[in-house]
Amino acid sequence: MLNKFRNHNNFTYIVHQIKLTVPTGLKRLRMFTSGQYRVLRTISTLGPVSRTQLVEITGLSKATMSALTRELLDRNILCERELVFGQGRPSILLGLNAVSVCFAGVSMQSDPSIILLTDLLGEIIAHKEFVRASDPETCIENIERGIRELVAQAGDRAGPLGGVGIAIPGFVARDRRLCYRSVVLEWRNVDIVTPLEKRLGVPVFAENDANALIQGEHLFGIMRDCPDFSMIIVGDGGIGCAHIVDGKLHRGFQGGAGEISHTTVVWPDGRETNHPCSCGKRGCLDTVSSLRAIRSMAQQKGLPTTPLELERQAREGNADALHILHTAGGAMGMAVAQLVQLFDPSQVVVLLDQPFREGVFGAVLRQTMETHIMPRPDWEMTLDLRETLGTGWATGAAGIATRQFLFSE
Repeated sequence: MLNKFRNHNNFTYIVHQIKLTVPTGLKRLRMFTSGQYRVLRTISTLGPVSRTQLVEITGLSKATMSALTRELLDRNILCERELVFGQGRPSILLGLNAVSVCFAGVSMQSDPSIILLTDLLGEIIAHKEFVRASDPETCIENIERGIRELVAQAGDRAGPLGGVGIAIPGFVARDRRLCYRSVVLEWRNVDIVTPLEKRLGVPVFAENDANALIQGEHLFGIMRDCPDFSMIIVGDGGIGCAHIVDGKLHRGFQGGAGEISHTTVVWPDGRETNHPCSCGKRGCLDTVSSLRAIRSMAQQKGLPTTPLELERQAREGNADALHILHTAGGAMGMAVAQLVQLFDPSQVVVLLDQPFREGVFGAVLRQTMETHIMPRPDWEMTLDLRETLGTGWATGAAGIATRQFLFSE
């Protein structure tokens, strides 16, 4: 069992004792050599390639590449695909064997929370919901039980468990083990990674939910070929943000890069937006443009609180609905413009509900951003408004473990 104590001075919860249990039903996988990682990184990024292409891309000799690929084929991590005919002898393409290993992704962004298993290519094998618990001990037990149930349920459809990723709505340390703070879960300095590694016998990684989502998108999604982009998520839990810079997640000094929700967009001057944020400040983006803030402002005016109905009221000319959506969309557009000026991404993806994407909120967001970006010759930044996916958080969490498995990073 796990014991925890409460420091009454700073209200810090720390998991400090672990009962070591021998994992059952889970196989431990061997790690790879540096050369094998180079091969896996190349194939994961580019897709199926021939041995000749691998030699050209990695700079390794033919003999070395032959040995490396043979080892990975023998371990069932790679598989031979179709023949490609060109000049000279036909080439056999090598690709990742999707069912050679599986990964668990846990999203605690909502309640009920989600656990799922993905294959090596990010396809979902099985998933289930579980009750989100604020108590760390209960949370650990629920996650362990859910993962074991899914592995047993998947059977021959999945390979051995290669790792676990956990998406947490909160501030997670750079080492991907300690959650410094989560307002949603009421956590301070909680480590659920170490107990789960002991119980499951596989690597476990915790990550801020926005960071998890963007890494899953970069590894498996349509942004996999984009080395520099930012993602903003407007959800029920608040506003999240993350950045991919030079092909890697940008964490910042302590892992807090991307906290756009707590940038000041409204000067605290006593107006209607002058209510406090969960962080203790006033004027934060989260208090103006989050779904929670929009619903609160709509409720105060006696308006419908759903995005669909609020946008409909705005289209019909309701002044209060128009004001709320202009305020929220304008603040978000200003925040995006500042992000673009600071990071210079090639694309910014904003995930939000469909009515907002196609309505006043989205139009004002885009117009405000374009107005406040400094014009530059021969430069174009793409703003992509897209809808959030329910399993995206958990898939992204699984992608953290997948990326570590394939890239060792």
